[in-house]
Parts: sequence; structure tokens; C-alpha cells
Amino acid sequence: MVRGVMKHVIRWTILGGLGLMVGAGPLTALPPGLRLGPPREVAVSAGAFDPFVENQTVEIGGEVRFAPRHLGIFPRVLPELAPTFGMVATGKGTLYAYSGLRAELPVGRRWTLSPSVGVGLFRKSDDFTLGGPLEFRSGFELAWRLPSGSRLGLTLYHLSNSGIYNRNPGSESLVFTYSAPLGRGR
Repeated sequence: MVRGVMKHVIRWTILGGLGLMVGAGPLTALPPGLRLGPPREVAVSAGAFDPFVENQTVEIGGEVRFAPRHLGIFPRVLPELAPTFGMVATGKGTLYAYSGLRAELPVGRRWTLSPSVGVGLFRKSDDFTLGGPLEFRSGFELAWRLPSGSRLGLTLYHLSNSGIYNRNPGSESLVFTYSAPLGRGR
């Protein structure tokens, strides 16, 4: 079971990476304020999918994070937001690929609280579904910055279809996260 999940994670990570490389060309045609630029950091996570219910399982994931920026709307009210792209796989055979935005709010010298929202596609397994393929993600990460610039964090997030399908069970994930800067993105 774990070997099958890992096979899918590797396959989807490679396809997602190729998609980002191919898709990056059209993104450079956007106005300068909307261009993503190179990724700033990469994060990997592992923990529990649905940790607050009886049939919980393991979850592993990866995320690419870009530099935070103001989106041009309410620049004095909203914090800078960082675009993200990620993929999650569970021990139940489910996959979730998403994109989203996260804010990075400093809490002291070394701590960061990062609320995030996103939307993505959920592939159900034979024994678990969230009601439909389109699912929304909301959560936060509390992370401690290491002297190297990398971070160790604890992330809690919720997946839900917000009632757009007849069935909306939702789920939570509680994962440990390690993120590392890429190149000059420190």
C-alpha cells in the first residue's frame, strides 16, 4: 500500500514539476507585478491525515513556495502573500494537488505564523472521499527559523468542498513541516 502511494507521489511530483517548467513560459508574459519569479523555498511534510477521527492515516506532502508580494489590492491592509503549489498523498491512497496563497507573519525573532488558503483537485480512494474533486484548503503553520534559514514547523489545515457537492465530510491534517530556502531566496 505504502509503495503504491509513493509511486503515485513520485509520478505526480515529476509531472507537476514538468508542468511548472512548461507553464513558467506563459507566466513571464504577465505584467511585472503578477510574475511569480523563481521559487523561494521548498517544503516537505509528514504527519496524520484526519487525526481527530478513528480511521486516521499517514500523510506526506511537498510544497513549492514563491516570494511574498503585495497583490495591489488593499496594500496597507493585507500582508504580502506568497503563491504556493503543492501535492499531498495519504496512506488511504488519496491524492490532493493544490495552489494557494500564504502570509508570513513574524512572531518574535525566530517564529513565523503563516495562515494559508488554497484550492485544488482531490483524487479519492476506494474507502475515502470528500464529496467531489474540487476541494478548498485553509490552515496555518507555526514555524521556527533555524540559523541556516530553513524552518521546522507544525501545520494544521482543513480540506472541504464548502458545500458545493451533496456530501461534504471535510478532513483535517496535522503535519510536521521542514522548509528550506532555494538559492538566493533566503
